[in-house]
Amino acid sequence: MTLEKYLDHYLAMPDVLYMAVVALVVLVVMHGIIIMACRGDKAKLLLNFEMYYEMLYSATAMLFFIGLYFLVTYRYFDVSESFYKMWNEYEDLLLLLAIVLSIVLINIIDTIIVPLRTITGEHKATLRILAMMYMLIIFAYIKFIYEDNNYDAIISYFIIMVIGRFVYFDASFKDFWNIIKGVWLTMPMLFLALATSGILAWYGFGSEYLLKKNGVVLSLGIAHLFVIIAISIAHHVERLTLKTKRRQTRKKRR
Repeated sequence: MTLEKYLDHYLAMPDVLYMAVVALVVLVVMHGIIIMACRGDKAKLLLNFEMYYEMLYSATAMLFFIGLYFLVTYRYFDVSESFYKMWNEYEDLLLLLAIVLSIVLINIIDTIIVPLRTITGEHKATLRILAMMYMLIIFAYIKFIYEDNNYDAIISYFIIMVIGRFVYFDASFKDFWNIIKGVWLTMPMLFLALATSGILAWYGFGSEYLLKKNGVVLSLGIAHLFVIIAISIAHHVERLTLKTKRRQTRKKRR
């Protein structure tokens, strides 16, 4: 299947608009859950919003790049035989590159596209661990529910990466305990991300907007992009509204 055909499918009207509306509804629902959990604490509310966003960015980036890796590995794209020969030779290295690129994309999103100013580097590190755990849960679902073993090689990489984030060469017991504590305290964000994916998958695959034949991972990544676009639009609308209010306030003072 060519890139042009993929774009024709995913940009077809009105399907793309329906998916965008579902993504917006999902985002509103998740915001509502966070608001109820924070019980009016504005500082806590902002922190939890940003942690949810970071969790979603991390999960989406990994879904997207691992999904692309899967498509190329199993020859879903019409490219030359020489390209596949090179791909097969450096397959393991290219998988690591896909994971690195996903991390780069996360940093671009949370610092440039929708800057997250409340969460700390420690929060981000913990949420990246949760994103890897999220991927393991998605892989387990694909393997045992869909009975698809195509991701087995990738699963081993993520298991090693998760263990490596918990236990590393010069880590003390205190370091290990702090990581466990951080993961436990932010665990609700993992559940919110899984709920987000679940609703998007239910609608996307049910309506056949998301294509199972392209791989569940990439399809989920595409669905998540709609939520991230909604977050970005809401963020910039909020900033524009605040700027407008400030200008009006200055005019009144004059």
